[in-house]
Amino acid sequence: MSPALPSPFPHLLDPARFTGTVDGRPTALFLLRNARGMVVAITNLGAKVVQIVVPDRQGVLDDVALGYDSLEAVLTGSPSMGAFVGRYAGRIGGARFTLAGQEHRLTPNAGAHCIHGGPRGARHRAFDARQVDAQTLELHHRFLTVEDNFPGTLDLQLTYRLTDDNALVIEHVATALDDPGPASFTSHIYFNLDGIGHTNIDGHVLQVPASEVLGTGTEGIATGERVPLQGHPQDLRSAQTLGSLADIDLSYVLDTGPASEARLCAQLHSPASGRTLDVWTTEPLLQVYTAGQLGAAEKPDVGKRGVRHRPRSAVCLEPQWFPNAPNCPTLPQNVVAPGRPYRATTVYRFGVR
Repeated sequence: MSPALPSPFPHLLDPARFTGTVDGRPTALFLLRNARGMVVAITNLGAKVVQIVVPDRQGVLDDVALGYDSLEAVLTGSPSMGAFVGRYAGRIGGARFTLAGQEHRLTPNAGAHCIHGGPRGARHRAFDARQVDAQTLELHHRFLTVEDNFPGTLDLQLTYRLTDDNALVIEHVATALDDPGPASFTSHIYFNLDGIGHTNIDGHVLQVPASEVLGTGTEGIATGERVPLQGHPQDLRSAQTLGSLADIDLSYVLDTGPASEARLCAQLHSPASGRTLDVWTTEPLLQVYTAGQLGAAEKPDVGKRGVRHRPRSAVCLEPQWFPNAPNCPTLPQNVVAPGRPYRATTVYRFGVR
């Protein structure tokens, strides 16, 4: 006999509230559902994951991803909330870099620096979208130099797929159509395994198999230095309760490099709800962010069900390439050129214990 499904979750997002246009392109909300009652809601604006509904150890469903409940709220809220970030994740120092002897000047959007692809990056764009079936969403966006100042036209094919073992699989293929250029994509979901109404993630336990982090200079710009985690206060090689650590916003260099098969890069657990999240990826680095700046502005940042987003109310686990690598020759480079597509897979698998 098949196990009984959990009772339906009463707060699923309403697709009608996400219907509109951004830059003349239509926006919508898509609901993915599996056979076990898990639901993932994604808007094509920024390819943002705005809701993830999974059971706790008692089988009770709750929403474990921070987000917004309408197009208007997405447009006025934190632009990274749930977004698929690109064409280059993280900060590029001075909003400039040199490739093959040519300097490229980007548009600053984080002080003097460029973050997450700039003001015309993926998190601000309405993707083409097609829901293939109940568990699969395909999205597409084409990055143009005239819009974001990165070299080359880059074609991005993105797939979100929900499996029946409660995993959200995110796969992308980025193809250079003319000139080569650097690229790094990541998923910027804000997780709280106790549910979005809980105030913080201090009781969550996190483990990351990384022996080094990237060194940073002023304003969080990666310097190219690698810092050993032995003796480091934010060493996550053994499981640590997040409340025992200071805020984290660090790039953890995974102990194995890029791989053709996804491998485990993080394990998150909430002893309170029993929910677990295992993160698997083919990418070489994991950005861990405990959201110490979330909702810190004077204007309140209000999400679904009127929940006010506050510092440390979620944790982001963002597999990607190396931030600021175009300015750091000692770091691995990810330059996408014709005939050399950039493929990656990240899996967020939920469970209980």
